[in-house]
Amino acid sequence: MVVSSHSGVAAISLALLLLQNVNALSITESSRAQTARSRLSEAFRSPSKKLTLHPEIVLPEPSDPTALLLRASEVTKLSQVLRTRAKANAVFVEGTVDALAPMGKEQEDARGNFPGPVPIVYSLTDSANLSSSLEELQTVDGVEGVMLSFFGGKEIDSVDAYLEEAKDSAITDMCSAIWEAGLQPIPELVLSPGSEWSEEDVERLVDAVKDTCGGLDPVSIVFTNGETADSEEEESNEEEEEEDSTPALSIPASVSKRTAFIGSIRTNAGGGRMNLATSQLSTDKFNGAFLRADCVPGYRLNPDLNVVGGFWSAAMGDLKSLKSKNFSFRSKVKLEKDVPMEWYNYQKDIMDSGALGKPSGGPDPTLNSEGGDYKGF
Repeated sequence: MVVSSHSGVAAISLALLLLQNVNALSITESSRAQTARSRLSEAFRSPSKKLTLHPEIVLPEPSDPTALLLRASEVTKLSQVLRTRAKANAVFVEGTVDALAPMGKEQEDARGNFPGPVPIVYSLTDSANLSSSLEELQTVDGVEGVMLSFFGGKEIDSVDAYLEEAKDSAITDMCSAIWEAGLQPIPELVLSPGSEWSEEDVERLVDAVKDTCGGLDPVSIVFTNGETADSEEEESNEEEEEEDSTPALSIPASVSKRTAFIGSIRTNAGGGRMNLATSQLSTDKFNGAFLRADCVPGYRLNPDLNVVGGFWSAAMGDLKSLKSKNFSFRSKVKLEKDVPMEWYNYQKDIMDSGALGKPSGGPDPTLNSEGGDYKGF
């Protein structure tokens, strides 16, 4: 009897241990996280199957005290422009949580109005700050997700390479923490330039990401092409740059139903390059385009939020336009402190007609690219 009793206790203990292990690998979403999933899923997918557009905003951290005081009102105005004029589907924001707060408030205050709020995804630049960032985000409205660059942005060229990187990763714990905070983790995978992914590869990759996230499909995965060695030589070979500007994925319909596929676009605006890149993503059956801040000419050097709002209003209006792109137009965007007022005057025209100026059969001989003019998006 004694042996039988010990065997029974051992069996129960083993069963409890197995149950704990299963629970440890199974992540459940809180009601707040489920709400965030619903809002982001709606933003990332279009009922008409059109490509959704999501600009990246990098909020500056000014050292000047006066500029710091003015930042809140500038961020609020930018938020309103992205919601009402650019009509973004979602916004990815990089910067401090403190800088982000006014945008979150403006979006949340718009709930119940038309146009309604645009979901905000916070881009985490340093995984070491995840815990403190999540704590701060608890007090910020309007934020629905956190983008994590898997493996520190290291490029992967195959599913096996992904699995190797994921072995000793702490990403599962990070995703769990984000879900517990009532938000959605959004993985970013950086793919090696030139790598191609078949439908079978994509399905295996999404399954692997699900396992890394703790057994739950993320609401979306962002795919970014790694930068080529000659990427800094702008316009040295435009055709090659355009060809490599979007990830080469063959997306199976069955997998696309599980998670939204978002492709990054880093190409410089002008010459119709952004239009070409978004068209390629649409052809490859991506659900949305992540329009990086690199698209804005000179933005890293001069992050004027008024200019940024104007640019995205014009660019996204053009990208969403169904009108013919066989036209040329001038946009005076001299990237200095004194941005020409013509830029602001052109915005409404672009939104209304999808073009500026009169159509012509060839390039505009008066186009001064060195002076800040550029043709098309």
